[in-house]
Parts: sequence; structure tokens; C-alpha cells
Amino acid sequence: MEPKGYELLKIETEIGRLEKELSVHFENLKKYEIDEDSVSENPTYKKLQKMNVCCLKLLETYREYASKLKNNT
Repeated sequence: MEPKGYELLKIETEIGRLEKELSVHFENLKKYEIDEDSVSENPTYKKLQKMNVCCLKLLETYREYASKLKNNT
């Protein structure tokens, strides 16, 4: 059963909140990368950076899904 009305609004709100939070983390990573040249050589940092990008893409996909679901109801 697909979410409708208030349930869909709650999902969209949570997606928006998570997008903003991840964007802040991503910007902080970018600032840290500029300040620390050696950080870009760190494999753990590279993995965190890839994970962050993946999470942002996942949220974008959920946002698109929720939008299409909302338009179909």
C-alpha cells in the first residue's frame, strides 16, 4: 500500500531534512579538503567522501520517487 496524504508529507519532510543535513556534511568535507592537502591522500577520507555522494544521490532518488508518487495520487 502506497503512503498518502499526511504519511507522504512526513516522508517528504524527512527526506528534505536528511538532504539538508547531508549537504552540510558534504560542505564541511569540502572545506576540510581545501584546508588539508594530505587529507585527500587518506583512503578513509576518500571512502567517506564516496559514501556521502552516494547518500546524496540516494536522497535525490527518494525525492524524485516521492514527487512522482504524490503526482500519481
